[in-house]
Amino acid sequence: MIYGLNNNSKFYTTGYCNKNMVALYQKIQQWLAAGEKVALATVIKTWGSSPCSVGSQMAIAENGEFTGAVSAGCVESAVIENAASVFEKHRAKCLDFNISSEDAFSVGLACGGQMQILLQPFSNHGAQKRLLQHVLKKKNGLYLMAVKSDYNPAETDEFFAEENELEFAAWLDSEQKLRRSAEIQARLIEIPAKGMYFLLPVIPPFRLVIIGGSHIAKKLTELAAVLGYEIVIIDPRSALATESRFPHAASIFNRWPENILPEMKIDDNYAMITLSHDDKIDDAALIFALQSNAGYIGALGSKKTHAGRIQRLQERGFGSAVLKKIHAPVGLDIAAKTPEEIALSILAEIIQFRRTRNAGG
Repeated sequence: MIYGLNNNSKFYTTGYCNKNMVALYQKIQQWLAAGEKVALATVIKTWGSSPCSVGSQMAIAENGEFTGAVSAGCVESAVIENAASVFEKHRAKCLDFNISSEDAFSVGLACGGQMQILLQPFSNHGAQKRLLQHVLKKKNGLYLMAVKSDYNPAETDEFFAEENELEFAAWLDSEQKLRRSAEIQARLIEIPAKGMYFLLPVIPPFRLVIIGGSHIAKKLTELAAVLGYEIVIIDPRSALATESRFPHAASIFNRWPENILPEMKIDDNYAMITLSHDDKIDDAALIFALQSNAGYIGALGSKKTHAGRIQRLQERGFGSAVLKKIHAPVGLDIAAKTPEEIALSILAEIIQFRRTRNAGG
């Protein structure tokens, strides 16, 4: 049974839950609409120094096109070759690149790294249809795929669960149930009387809300886009927050934070960072952030600036325990000076925060 799969769910261990995943499934949708046969490859297990994490995916169309990655270019060609039989028979295959360092070297896996890949035919039916819809709509969900060769996903026991859907109770016994959302991550699970399955979590891209259209914000969006983050810019100063300055932003709001933030569903899949250099703008955003479920909160400014900020927030009724949620001065201390370096330090701190928080479970 799955408990806590909601807007506060934590999926931090793998790197596939981002805009790249959305782009991959957008391509799948295009291929299916054009009448192409599609195969989906998923890394379900790794050993040693395999280059891609569990849950990484690539999709192949019968016309020879492909998108995504299951390695650093090491095994993609072998996966594409195996896709031919998937198209022909419409049956899944388990591919193993392992056993020995020599075998691993033959397909380009460095240092004897090993991996197992599930290659499935993909169609717009059943659980796969729901998977496609949820990824494209950026909604939470769980896809449970059978790990075995020579089967048709449309004809076998595959399953997709939406938020808070308790139908998984019939699939997972009391010892195997996922007790909290923090435990939901891409992994193999064995289901009694059914066999081995791979659990693939689907979540929206990690979202970065930036308050203030400063030059640092501009550099921050450029780097965050590389990581596949979905970016929101908020600044009432319309001359600073424009599409030309922030081409990577999914949304730009020329409004005061206190007027737009309540309309947003902020959860712990969000980072909120104030960069406006204007207390009237930044403080309003921080007041909202501290009252929300935002996963990470950061504020630009020196220690002296932050001390004044803390005093103002205390006067608004915030206690010291809550105020410790603010990362300030924002970013890892790497002696950053330039806007590019400061942006890099901010993203490094966000990555560190997300990874270590998940490790703490």
